[in-house]
Amino acid sequence: MEPDPHEVLDDWLKRAPLGQRSRDAYRSEVNAWLVHIGARVWSADRQDVDAWSAAGAKPRTKARRVSSLRGFYHHAQTYDAFIDNPAERDLRPRVTHLPPGRPALDDSQAVLFLSALDRYRGPLPQRTRALGHLILGMNLRAHQAVALDLSDWRADGHLTARVRLKGGGSETRSVPLPVAAAVDDYVPHRRTTAPHSFPDAGPLLTSSRGRRLDSRTTPTGLMRAVAAGHPLLAGIAATVTCDGLAATRSPFAGA
Repeated sequence: MEPDPHEVLDDWLKRAPLGQRSRDAYRSEVNAWLVHIGARVWSADRQDVDAWSAAGAKPRTKARRVSSLRGFYHHAQTYDAFIDNPAERDLRPRVTHLPPGRPALDDSQAVLFLSALDRYRGPLPQRTRALGHLILGMNLRAHQAVALDLSDWRADGHLTARVRLKGGGSETRSVPLPVAAAVDDYVPHRRTTAPHSFPDAGPLLTSSRGRRLDSRTTPTGLMRAVAAGHPLLAGIAATVTCDGLAATRSPFAGA
């Protein structure tokens, strides 16, 4: 059962370390959002937030509105981990802020990253583990991993996957057994919502609302969260990118 948004709001503001003025301002903004979004409160997306927060607002007002919603939805995830936060910051930095060459991991870091995937306990951990194995284990770019459909997985004597190529076309690649195992572990937890996805068809990697993952922000944010959760990788977590992981020598090379 979905939580009552007003109960979530009251609980968040009661627990949040805010001054009374900030508490009142946040309550006012979130209440206005709840009136605006109505029954779609738990299915709103970033476009909804951007349109509402920018309507007739100065930059500072827009920032306060987005900040209010970010905190509200973050607290809602303590009620239900499957609730998306449509006000979350973009998790991928601007290209100009990426380290030169989007650095790959060395062999020892790659092994540690596999361990970090197993340790990850954030929302939808099986999906995150499968995504990490696809990118690091098969050297797929984020957009290639996210573009995979269930129908792209084939067992013709050995497991293969049809991978989309930049500029069009596709190629068939062998799937290392550890990658296949990670995906198999995830599939029973895969969330589906018609017409975007179905239990036996549609995108392999889905959001909590059953849609195909956004390849622009979600994968890098998840991979950084994975690295941040490992004590030996936390120091480089902010520099981890999906391009860097895809350029890393696969720990399963030859598997």
